[in-house]
Amino acid sequence: MKSLTERDGLLLKNWYIAALSREVGKKPIQRTLYDTALVLFRNNDGKVSCLNDRCLHRHAFLSKGEVFKGELVCPYHGWLYDHTGQVSCVPSEGPESKPSQNLKLKSFPCVEQDGVIWVWMGPSDNNTDVPCPATPPWRFPEALNPDWISYFMITDFENEVTNLAENFVDVPHTIFVHRGWFRDEKAVPKKVPTVVETKNGAVTVTYFQEEDEFSWGAKMLLNPGGHPMTHTDQFIMPNLTRVDYNFGSKNGFIINSQISPVSTLKSRVYTYIAYKIPLFGMLFKPIISFYTRKVIEQDTVIMKNQGDCLRSDFRTTFRSTEADEVHKEIERLRHYGVKGDSKLMSYEGKKEISFWI
Repeated sequence: MKSLTERDGLLLKNWYIAALSREVGKKPIQRTLYDTALVLFRNNDGKVSCLNDRCLHRHAFLSKGEVFKGELVCPYHGWLYDHTGQVSCVPSEGPESKPSQNLKLKSFPCVEQDGVIWVWMGPSDNNTDVPCPATPPWRFPEALNPDWISYFMITDFENEVTNLAENFVDVPHTIFVHRGWFRDEKAVPKKVPTVVETKNGAVTVTYFQEEDEFSWGAKMLLNPGGHPMTHTDQFIMPNLTRVDYNFGSKNGFIINSQISPVSTLKSRVYTYIAYKIPLFGMLFKPIISFYTRKVIEQDTVIMKNQGDCLRSDFRTTFRSTEADEVHKEIERLRHYGVKGDSKLMSYEGKKEISFWI
């Protein structure tokens, strides 16, 4: 089997979340993207840098060292690296030595915004380390809106981006995987008219069923007034999903997941949750946090199930039904992304379907 990096091809040329801002403090930390160990640390100005986590000298993990005056110190022989990856000091060479300019680690462009640290993993079109676009285009919805309460969750999955994205916007599985937590298992089955539209590198799914609702517990938390619920799902290339639930004009609930590829059948998901409850919204945060964590843990189990099955036989021979239209469109866009096909942004499709839940 080829490595994840080989299989994902030109998908490397994107921004991926490496950590939450709060995770990078006074000490360096290690994160892995596309089989590459990275070290993140802050310089004296508090700006985050991202370097290859492998000392040039004797290949120790720099993330096991420390930060001294804004520079990274190797724990083995004390070599110092500045925020660009340049070796600034080799202690064994004496205090007056000037290390060669060739002693420089690979650095990765990184941007800190909306409470997360994004890293650019691939070269740009001109084969330099300058990313395109220059900054991560995604901004987390309602992050700056004081009427909304938001938080992040981090979850490790034993599966890969395409399968996880499909799971996060899949409605039929909620009856079985999230039985009693997400939807009411005792509800009468209903046919759901749906439109799946693909455009500009994104898939949008709109569900036309105003009487749709959560399980009793979730309804009491997010929609105690019993307002009609509207529901849309989105997949945004290369690795983002957004699920929106709106209850009337005052209440809302957003699940925005960014899936960071770690290695074969391993991913780390940064889930951004935002909700709007007019009265006492902050008081509900511990309960909503517990609820969302429970639901995500249920997904980790079924995604591991699928991942283990793929580990034994990596060939995919899926047999899809009409309810899987969004899955097929996600796979289409991801395929275009791997190849660098211009159809990624130019392809458009729209299909009306229906399925039962």
